[in-house]
Amino acid sequence: VGIVTYNDVPTAQANLNTFKDKDEILQFINLLPYRKGGTNTGAALRFTLENIFTDKKGSRKDVPKIALVITDGKSQDNVGDAAIALRRAGVTVYAVGIKEANEAELVEMASYPKSKYVFTVDSFIKLKPLTETLLTTLSDIFFLMDDSGSIESNDFSDMQKFIIEFLRTFRIGPQHVRMGLVKYSDSPSLQFDLTEHSDAKKMEKAVERIHHQGGGTQTGRALSSMIEHFKNAKNSRGYKVSEYLIVITDGKSQDEVRIPAEELRALGVITYAIGVKDSNDIQLNEIAGNPNRKFFVSDFDTLKSIKNRIMREICSEEGNSQPNGGETQVFKPLWA
Repeated sequence: VGIVTYNDVPTAQANLNTFKDKDEILQFINLLPYRKGGTNTGAALRFTLENIFTDKKGSRKDVPKIALVITDGKSQDNVGDAAIALRRAGVTVYAVGIKEANEAELVEMASYPKSKYVFTVDSFIKLKPLTETLLTTLSDIFFLMDDSGSIESNDFSDMQKFIIEFLRTFRIGPQHVRMGLVKYSDSPSLQFDLTEHSDAKKMEKAVERIHHQGGGTQTGRALSSMIEHFKNAKNSRGYKVSEYLIVITDGKSQDEVRIPAEELRALGVITYAIGVKDSNDIQLNEIAGNPNRKFFVSDFDTLKSIKNRIMREICSEEGNSQPNGGETQVFKPLWA
């Protein structure tokens, strides 16, 4: 992460390779001085492209590049040409306007579609909810759903509805959030991988077409199978992003879950465990590896009630801190 502040002229406060530790970055941001002056946003955009998104300053070819522009006024110079150059260089531009920001300029700066990349708020304190949108822009999510014989047809249908409601929360696509689904009983069965469906409607239909078959509950074996899927994820996207596995189960696994779950986390995969009915609490903890990522509901028709809790957890700071997780170059041109 790097930071540029600007008024009449832009200033590089931090390059992409200045900090390696998140706590250091946060401490540095808190110490940034406030400077008055004009608002030359176009110059700041050009400066960011020419002086920040470079190999020397820490830019990497295999990592997504994102510029988050935050402004509260109309620019005194032209932003259009500089924004076009930035986007043509492969940088995704978010434009956030506060108070009296010029909406036409925000649209001119932002990537397409504008509805996805332009935000306006009437005060600085309302910026925080936008972090959920930004954090979930690029990620790979797999569902691992229990298909064992203890699950009744109605329960399986409720599980499908929950997954559909969940995927509707995200912008699905190759350059956004990708989702895959594996069901399991005695053995895992891939229903669709991360590259199969490029939009939410097709994915919904694919989830609806999944049939319940029954069998045993070999959760450990299913978890082990996910290792290869996540290894393939980076190859198919070309770079590594945040990776999540959401496991839904209603019973005790007949095999070991701790070791494969730890192996997944060692790869940087964040695992969530959703237990229903007679699920085993010890195993849920072993799957999740963190009590904040373990959820329990008494029956399948109440799964929807925890969707927002899981979303908040995924979008939270804890959910996005991972040892080898997805990396994105984010540059923040700020006003000063």
